[in-house]
Order: sequence, then structure tokens, then C-alpha cells
Amino acid sequence: MTALRSFAACLALAAAAALPAAWGNWEYSRAVNLSPAAEARLASVAVPHGVQGGTGGGLAAVRVVDEQGREVPYVRFARTGQRTREWRSARLLEPSFRQGEYTEALVDTGAARQIHNSLELETDERDFFAWVELSVSDDARTWRILRDRAPIYRFTRDALPGNQVLTYPDTLSRYLRVRVLEGAQPFSLREARVAREVAEEAERVPVPLPLAADSSAPQQQNWWRAGTGSAPFEVSEVRFETPQPEFHRAVRVSQSEDGQTWETAGTGEIYRIGAGDKKRESLAVELPGSSARYWRVEVLNRNDAPLAGLAPALFVTPWRVVFRQEPGRSYRLLYGNTRARAPEYELRRLTDRKALDAAALGSLGAEELNSAYADPRPWSERHPQVLWLALGLAVVVLGTLALRALRHPA
Repeated sequence: MTALRSFAACLALAAAAALPAAWGNWEYSRAVNLSPAAEARLASVAVPHGVQGGTGGGLAAVRVVDEQGREVPYVRFARTGQRTREWRSARLLEPSFRQGEYTEALVDTGAARQIHNSLELETDERDFFAWVELSVSDDARTWRILRDRAPIYRFTRDALPGNQVLTYPDTLSRYLRVRVLEGAQPFSLREARVAREVAEEAERVPVPLPLAADSSAPQQQNWWRAGTGSAPFEVSEVRFETPQPEFHRAVRVSQSEDGQTWETAGTGEIYRIGAGDKKRESLAVELPGSSARYWRVEVLNRNDAPLAGLAPALFVTPWRVVFRQEPGRSYRLLYGNTRARAPEYELRRLTDRKALDAAALGSLGAEELNSAYADPRPWSERHPQVLWLALGLAVVVLGTLALRALRHPA
């Protein structure tokens, strides 16, 4: 046991480095690994997950310094991705119903012939799941199928709003033909609108916390949980893997601060349909990127058997620091100062989004302890146990004096 402790101590010393005195209140640092630059350029590195989670001062404590200990201005930047849709009304013609096959309706997007790639359907149905075939035409006579099976659903009983938006390749065609492939009874279709969606992909990295199966899940659901309760962490997306060839499942992701009271962070769906060249799948659920101490992933199987080998994983959009790399210089990322405030650099106002996207990508070395670290917290915060002990002694003394006063009144 003594030998193990000595070995651990040697490792800690080997991973320790002394920062200049001006940075004595920063507990950790990492070397920034960049390819050599022939001239000044912007460089970008991702902030470690633990720092992004808010421990040790969080993102406010992050600093970049050069080899001489001089502070280097930076811009904090994240490729969060975004989806923009400009909706416009469309005319939904009277639906018709073919017994045993489908409900059909035509959508007139207008004579202006603007590009569209998204269709939203409004329905009075409350609890449903249906596949939809979507076709386009310029004259409402000759049709071309864009989506042969696209899912729409809503599960009101499970508090899942579901999805009633169909996406498809960009088209200028004026008419859309919607066939809801449910032949038992007519499917309610009230209104429709179309839009052109412009999507920008987000950067994602795995959250280094495993999801464990949660045995408290109710019947017809599978749950997984992650979180230690020590500090909140952010989740931007849940991705799934399963070998099952065809399926569709609704997904809810919940968050909690105490592991007992949960609130919905986001909902979505995962599916895989078709085979070969016609196979389509969606195996991720995006979230707004909030932080919590505990996370729970819920998959609703309803009356179907659980998916074979289903494995979810958490992902997050990393924060990056983008700074100006000078030729012949080296840099370090500093963090771990609970008293630090977020810096204000003019570089943020002088650098546009395209330049940030084009920054040279670097990586970070292993975490190193600052051997000259001086905790910036007041003595009382660093030694709370002493204060509690003093408080306990004070209570004992006051109690003793009170008893004496009662026994020997003046």
C-alpha cells in the first residue's frame, strides 16, 4: 500500500508544473498543441468537458497564456448548429379516403414557385402513429415520389407532442400529394404549411459519463440514467445504436437536480426503415443544451418488444477558445480558479463568424497541476470544518452558562 502511495505521489509531481506568479490562483493547465504557423493566424482548441461543466470556476476561469506567461485574448465560440424555417401558408384541398389503403390530400403551395423542403400537417388526431407517402407535381397530374415512408406521430397520453413535420429534398414544384398510409378509417387533416429549412450541422463530442440501465422504468419503457450529483453537466444530443433492422420509437429525455424530481428536457424519435439503397434512419435526438446534475433517457416501446441491443450515448457541443497564434510561440490553457471572472477582449468584436469557423484546429495535452497554486478563496471557505467546530463549542459554552444561571439565580 505504501509503495502504491509513493508511486501516485511521483505521478502527481511529474504532472505538476509551476506557472508564473501572476497565475498562481489557477490550479490547472494544459499545453496547446498546434502545427507551426508561418504567419499569424487564428487557432482553436476545445475546452475540456470538466471545465465546460462548471467546476473550478467553469468557463469564466479559462485563460490562454504564451510561453512567457503573457495573457492572450481569445473568443469563446461553439458550433451549436441551427435550423431555420420560414413558414408560409399553403392551401389544403379536401382530403379523400380509400378504404383499406390511405387518406389522401393535395397541398397547393402557391403560384409563386418558391423553394420548399418541409411540410407541416395539422390534425385533430390525439394519439396516433402513421407512415406518410409524399409526392410532388408541377401540374397535379404527373407525380414523383419524394418520401415513400415518413413517420408522423403524437402520443398525448404520454405527454409527447411528437412530430408532424415532413422533410424532403428541395423542390420548386407547386403541388404536394400526401397519403397517410392508414386504411382502417379516415385520418383527420385540417391545415398545412410549407417552408424551406436551412440546416447547419453542430459539432458534437461524447460526454465522458456512461448511461446505466434504470430498473425503475415502468412497463413498456426502457430508461437509462447518467450523473454523479457532484456537478451539473450539459447535454446537447442523445445518439442511439441498435442492430434491429426496422423500428420506430418515441424518445423523451429528462433532467433533474436531485435525482428524484424530473422535468422534460426534450423529445424526439428514432427510426430505421427500408433496406439497401432505400434504407433511411434517424438515430439521434437533439436537445436545447441545458445543464443538470442527472439525466435520464426514456424510450417508449408501447406494445412492442424492447429494441435489440439498444445503446444510447450522450453528446455535447464543445466550447472552443479561438486566439491569434503567432509564429514561433507556444501556448497553454489555464483553468481552475473559483474566484475568476469572465474576461472581456476586443477580439470578440473584431472577428466574424467565418473567421472563427476557419481557425486552425489544435488539441490539448494532459492536465497538469500548478505546483505554485495558491487557493484564492478566503480562509473561512477553505476551512469550513473549523468554523463548524467553533460554532459547536460556542453552543456548548452558552448552554453551560445557561444551566449555571438556572441553578444559581442572582
